[in-house]
This record gives sequence, C-alpha cells and structure tokens, in this order.
Amino acid sequence: MFLSAMNIFVSRKILDIAKPKRRFVLLPCGIDLCDLQLTGKAEARQRMNLQLDKKYVLFAGAFDNEVKNAPLAKEAVSLLDDEKVELLELKGYSREDVTLLMCAADAFLMTSFTEGSPQVIKEAMACGCPIVSVDVGDVKERTEGIDGCYVAKTRMPSELAGMIKDALRFGRTIGRERIVSDGLDNKQVVERLVELYKSVN
Repeated sequence: MFLSAMNIFVSRKILDIAKPKRRFVLLPCGIDLCDLQLTGKAEARQRMNLQLDKKYVLFAGAFDNEVKNAPLAKEAVSLLDDEKVELLELKGYSREDVTLLMCAADAFLMTSFTEGSPQVIKEAMACGCPIVSVDVGDVKERTEGIDGCYVAKTRMPSELAGMIKDALRFGRTIGRERIVSDGLDNKQVVERLVELYKSVN
C-alpha cells in the first residue's frame, strides 16, 4: 500500500481501518447482471424443486462455515415458530442454481462475524430478494434506503427474527435498480477500472 501509485478499497469499513496516506479510491466489486436474475418466484421454485406454499429464507453460506455464524441464523428463524418457514443452506450449488434460489427465496439472511463487500448481497439485490443482515462489511451502505432490506442494530436473535418476519411479507425489492445506480454492474466497474489505470502515471 505504501509503494503503490493507487490503492483500491472495496468497502468504506476497510478504508477506515487502512487509513491510506496515498492516493486511493473506493470501488466495490461488481456483479454480472443477467436475465436469469429476473426469473419469477414460482418458476424458480419449480426449477429448484421447492414447494410453492412454503416460506424460504436463504442463508448466506454453508452451515459449517464458522465465519457465517449459522447458529445465530438458525436461532432467529426458530423464533418465528412457523413450520412453513425453512432455512436453506447455500452449499453445493452451481452459479445458475444460486441465482434461481435467490429468485425463489422469500428472504436472504446474512449473520456473518466478518465480511468485506459480500458479493452474495449484491447478487440477492440483483434478484430483488429481500435482505436481512447484521451490520457487517458494507451491507448497510449497499442496502440503505431500499424497502424490504433490513440491517440489524444488534446480533440479538429476536431482532433478526422480527426483521425476517417483515421480509417474508414484503415481495420483491428494487435492489437491481440500486446495483445499476451505484455503478456496480461489472461493465460499469470495468469502465471505472480502465479509467483509473489510465489516470495513474
């Protein structure tokens, strides 16, 4: 960082920790926007063999990944005390399947201990999936002002449970539009990167 001509940071939290003294720019990683992300919930569930009459909460990773803090997610969902609500593990799927799961889910849940600028949050936004998350990485910044997206002030299961309940009733969000307006489509990010390299002498 001290010898570089330009420093690129993917989240403001990382930038605040690094406190760079040389030139820097804040540029989160982008994602690919595609037509598959526009798949309707019923069609996505049919393709992923999910039931139409259940409520699905998609967890942001594998249950055995300790950083993702699955115990907190499981406890929060259990507090809903609703047999129709199921927490889905995000593990062992192809990229296409992950997109379909995000289209099929009623809510996306992140309870990680630590994150940078999590791609899965942006991918869930691109699918219009409501999001519930602890305040980690740049999730709050990415989702701020989007109805149907909730960031908890604490890591209390009861607070998360209340937000999940609201998210399950919401429907689709305008997260995809925010991806574009924030310049986080990969095509937009590439253009900014090219300009950055051209500006470095």
